[in-house]
Amino acid sequence: MATITFDPQKLIGPLNELVKVQIPETSRASLNEALFANRKRLQDEANRVFDRPVPFTTNSFLYDKAEIKEKQVVGRAFVRDDGPKGNAPSRYLNPQIRGGPAYQTRFSRALLNTVVTQIDGRQTQAKQRGTQMTPVLRQNSKVRINRYGNMSQGQYTQILSALKGGKSSADFLEAGAVPFNSASNYFYLDREALDHPFFRNRFTYPSKPGIYKAEVRGKQQRFYRVMTEGRIPTYTGRFKFFDISEQTITKEFVQRFQRRILR
Repeated sequence: MATITFDPQKLIGPLNELVKVQIPETSRASLNEALFANRKRLQDEANRVFDRPVPFTTNSFLYDKAEIKEKQVVGRAFVRDDGPKGNAPSRYLNPQIRGGPAYQTRFSRALLNTVVTQIDGRQTQAKQRGTQMTPVLRQNSKVRINRYGNMSQGQYTQILSALKGGKSSADFLEAGAVPFNSASNYFYLDREALDHPFFRNRFTYPSKPGIYKAEVRGKQQRFYRVMTEGRIPTYTGRFKFFDISEQTITKEFVQRFQRRILR
């Protein structure tokens, strides 16, 4: 949390009685305008720093309107701290603001609590601890990409439903057609499973652990990696929320306050 304070006397010099009466309301109006300007500045910076951020992210920069409390005018700029399915912007943006490991989404946490069977009979989590699943955002990857360049929410739901539904890579050893349909043809392969002869001969080896999609055309089976399992990335805090807010609010408040009080 960062705190910005202003001393009216330092901004406009000696105060007469009339000016003293005007200060609280003038400060409140000026701070509200400064907070609004800061929100717009943060939105512009988010569009510059991040690659096609979704509106939910750019609209998450909020502020509490200034109020007069105990002879002080107080306002607050913050990042929205609630969100659908537990993915609050204040949480997933925190590593981008303060630095640190990437936020683990509800989908990622659900994979840790999902047990699947590998082709060799082993049972594993659908994602290893300390890792993150990243969509394969390229042509022919079978990832449904939305207009913001991300995997569609519907596909995330399908993947999780398929993995929790009990189907796994072990099903490919059954005789005849693979018992998968369009809604359940996703499965997780770890490194050991990829080394199984069945899959070793079907990928450009070595392949990478992750979530795969199976397609069956007649008697031919095809497999596509839609998500890659890798290390959780660590960020350095490239989104300067506190610096931007301090600079913008200070500049905007001083200009607007002086303009009002001195006119």
